[in-house]
Amino acid sequence: MKLLFCDNTIWGLINFREAVFRHFHEQGYEIVLVAPSDEKTRMKTVVPDYVRFVPVYLERAGRNPLTDVSYLLCLLRIYQRERPDWIFHYTIKPNIYGTLAARLLGIRSVAMVAGLGYTFAKQGLTGSIARALYRFALRYACRVFVLNEENLNTLITHHIASAAKLVLLKSGEGVDTELLQEGKIEKYDRRTT
Repeated sequence: MKLLFCDNTIWGLINFREAVFRHFHEQGYEIVLVAPSDEKTRMKTVVPDYVRFVPVYLERAGRNPLTDVSYLLCLLRIYQRERPDWIFHYTIKPNIYGTLAARLLGIRSVAMVAGLGYTFAKQGLTGSIARALYRFALRYACRVFVLNEENLNTLITHHIASAAKLVLLKSGEGVDTELLQEGKIEKYDRRTT
């Protein structure tokens, strides 16, 4: 069985979710990670040898619809080639475009909403478009995982995701908090991306 995890940084995938990958690997799953490489940052993420990393180009904060369409098409190619059994998406653009790509290919996917961030705080056209894209894409996710009741209630109140698909992970998503406490996770400098 193959699991694919897609995020907007390889740093975030490895540093926050490596314990999850290790668990599934120990259960016999093949693990594939899809994210931008660290080339634009000062971070040097070490990818474990038991996972396969497929780099992808993504403008995390970009607003150019052509680059977003290019990202969607790239995910379609990767997902079609990999044919995973499940895909787990993290952060807004993978949640939107990755979920749509998975749906187009008939692959089961989960959207992980760790926080709603600027998507719901931002007023005006950009915020409205982001919320509309989220509403459209999340209807195709098999499940939508959230980490707190505030996000759960916001997604229901704004009709972004149906209550039947929402899963509140009260105990978190598997982040190894001991690594954070021990200072083994290097701080990510968002200014460099």
